[in-house]
Amino acid sequence: MARFWRRIAQFWHEFRNCRKYGAIIKPDSIRAQAEDLGHLAELAGRSGALAEAESRHLAQLGQEMRNLVLMTRQTTFCRIPAEKRRDLYESLSQARQKLLDSMQKSCLASEKTQ
Repeated sequence: MARFWRRIAQFWHEFRNCRKYGAIIKPDSIRAQAEDLGHLAELAGRSGALAEAESRHLAQLGQEMRNLVLMTRQTTFCRIPAEKRRDLYESLSQARQKLLDSMQKSCLASEKTQ
């Protein structure tokens, strides 16, 4: 009987998270954010002279974002718990901000003196 009530509580918790964070945990919003981050990684890779490790990291980030976009198009993505999808959304937001910050700090090819 205790297992039954735990399942009910788990279902209720999941339902409340879906209602509370509904807009940001939808596959479409996560897909859009992953596409944006992948595009930014591609632009950052092309923008200037980078060390081999940095360019490899950006290429890997772009590939992972393409894989994530494909995963969000599958129906199994919706079975991921709402809390994990919210964490994914927040992680993508933080990664995007870090990438933008590092792009602003780096010396771009167009800023070099002629």
